[in-house]
Amino acid sequence: MYSPTAFSITDPTTIRAFVRENGFGIVVSRDGEQIHDTHTPLQISDDLTVITGHIARANRQWKAWAAQPAVKVIFHGPHAYVSPRYYRSEFNVPTWNYSAVSVDGTIEIIEDRDAALRLIQDLVAQYEGPTGWRLDPDDERYRKLLDAVICFSIRVDRIEAKFKLNQNKSPEDRQSVISHLLESPHPMDHQTAELMKTQG
Repeated sequence: MYSPTAFSITDPTTIRAFVRENGFGIVVSRDGEQIHDTHTPLQISDDLTVITGHIARANRQWKAWAAQPAVKVIFHGPHAYVSPRYYRSEFNVPTWNYSAVSVDGTIEIIEDRDAALRLIQDLVAQYEGPTGWRLDPDDERYRKLLDAVICFSIRVDRIEAKFKLNQNKSPEDRQSVISHLLESPHPMDHQTAELMKTQG
C-alpha cells in the first residue's frame, strides 16, 4: 500500500482499535492467475500477529489456500470526498480522505472442529458485546452449521496502516475541512471528520 510518511500509522494501539472497529474486511488470495476476494467479519489478536475468520464452504476461494497460502486482508474505515472549496488556502485540488489497514499474511484452514467452534464463538462475542446473544455450543444445530463454513487463521507477515486525513495541510485548512465535513448530510463524512480530530 502506497503510504507517504505523513499518512502512515505505526502505533499498535491505534491499528488494533481501528481493525476491531472496522472488522468487516476483505480477504484477497490467488488461484493460479485468478484473484479471489471475500468480504467477511474478522478478528485480530491483541499482538497483531494473527487474524481469524470464516467463509462459506461453497465459496471456492478456500480451495487454493493449501497450494497458494499468501493472502492480503484489507480493512476500510471512514472516508470522504474533500472539495477544494473546503480549504481556507487558495490553491487546492479535489481529493479523498480515507483510512485503511492492509495486511499481508499466510493463511491456514482450521481443521479441528472444537477450535473452529471457539473461533465462531469469539467472533460472535466480539460483535454482540458482553451482554449480547451467545452461541450455545451444546446445541447440535449450531455444530452442524460448522459444516457449511471454512474457518481459518492468518499469520500476519506485514501490516500497514494509512490515514490520509490532510496531515500535510495547515492547521487552518484541516479545521476548515473538518467543519465542512461535519456540515455534510452523510454520516461517513462525519466519521471522517471525527477521525481527523484525533490525527492532528
